[in-house]
Amino acid sequence: MTTYKNQKPLKILVIIVGVLTGMAGIAFAQEKVTVIGEKDEMQTLFTYDANITGYGSWDNKFTQLAGQDAMIIGAHGGVIFNSYFSFGLGAYGSATTVDIAGTNPETSLDLSMGYTGLMMGFNVMPRKVVHFSIPLFVGVGNLELEHNNAFVENSAFLLFEPGLQLEVNVVQFMKIGLGGGYRMVHGINLRNPVTDEDLTYWTGNFSLIFGKFR
Repeated sequence: MTTYKNQKPLKILVIIVGVLTGMAGIAFAQEKVTVIGEKDEMQTLFTYDANITGYGSWDNKFTQLAGQDAMIIGAHGGVIFNSYFSFGLGAYGSATTVDIAGTNPETSLDLSMGYTGLMMGFNVMPRKVVHFSIPLFVGVGNLELEHNNAFVENSAFLLFEPGLQLEVNVVQFMKIGLGGGYRMVHGINLRNPVTDEDLTYWTGNFSLIFGKFR
């Protein structure tokens, strides 16, 4: 039987995806469409002006792994379409040591994880000094357990992380971001007592974002 605990992350993901889809329609409606011009060039019924720029972001995430406070660091980068939509790649890894009890309660294991995937987002009023972005990270990762620096076992997993971030335009090429999200993990399969729920948790995020913003 599906429990309420398992339904809550799914509801959060559905809401975020729905908001992104709705805002996509708004942004596309704002794109510039012009009628045939009089210039000496190939004539078409419509002309499409796309503004494509690039960006990169250094991210620090504050969260919990297996019930313990942890930090995850990494970066993502890609392209921005018409100042509103972003699409790119990212990679992250745990930066703190997390100790858990193994199948034998007297055996302490070190837990570490890393993941990579696609980062998608929508920027709300990006030209304002203070504005919001709605990111969605979808990727795959690997969880590894060690004992006294010796490999014990590992497991691959899927990861979904929708979020909401407040951004401040510091200068034209730099932003600061503060936000949060909810990391959902699926597919952990280990002999030792680590489950999807141990890696599923809220995250706080601090980002330094550099790029060509318009």
